[in-house]
Amino acid sequence: MNVQQTQISAADTLSRREAGSGWHAQIPDDKAMLRAARDLTKDISAHRADIYWADMIASALVGYGALAGAILTGSLPLAIALGVVSVLALYRALLFIHEISHFRNGALPGFRTAWNALVGVPMLTPSFMYEGVHTLHHKRTQYGTIEDPEYLPLALMKPWSLPAFVLIALLAPVALLLRFAVLVPLGAIVPPVRRLTWQRLSALAINPDFRRRNPEGDLRR
Repeated sequence: MNVQQTQISAADTLSRREAGSGWHAQIPDDKAMLRAARDLTKDISAHRADIYWADMIASALVGYGALAGAILTGSLPLAIALGVVSVLALYRALLFIHEISHFRNGALPGFRTAWNALVGVPMLTPSFMYEGVHTLHHKRTQYGTIEDPEYLPLALMKPWSLPAFVLIALLAPVALLLRFAVLVPLGAIVPPVRRLTWQRLSALAINPDFRRRNPEGDLRR
C-alpha cells in the first residue's frame, strides 16, 4: 500500500469514527435520558385531587377577595397592593386552563366544571378556548407550522413586531368582551359570523394565521 492509499484509508477510518459519534449515534442515549426523566417525575406529574382543588379554590378566593378589597378600600396604597395580589392570585387560578387542556381519561371529575364556574367564565376564558388548541403545539407534525397556534417567530420578524405584539396583547380584555357580548349573540343569527368567531376568536393563540377547525366531540356543545 502506497502513501496515498494509506492516507485515504486513515481518512476513511476517521470519518467512520466521527460518523459513529455523530448526533444520530446519540439517539439511544437521548431516548434513555428521556425515559429516565419520565420515570423520575411520575410522582409529580399525576393529577392529585387534593392539590389541584385546594390550589385552584384558594387562588380564586384570594384573587376575588383582594379585588373586592381593592375596590372598597379608601387607601390608594392599600388598593394598589391588593390589586397586585389580586392579579397574581387570579393569574395563578387561570393557569389551570393549561392543566385542563392536558386532562385525559376523566382525570379529576368535576374539576373542569368547577374551574369554569369559578374562574374561566368570569374571566372570559372558558376552558374550551384552550382545549383542543394547546395540544396542537405539542404535535410534531404541526409544531412551528401555520397550524401551531402558539408559535410566532418574533426573532425573525421586523424589529417593530415585538412591541406591536405586546401592545396588541394588552387589548385582549377588550377583544374578549367584543367576542362574548357582541359576536356570539350576532353569530346565533348570522352563521358566517359564528364560523368566523370559532375559527379566529375561539382559541388562546398568538399565531395570527391559525384557523381553528370545526368543533368535534364534547366541544360541539
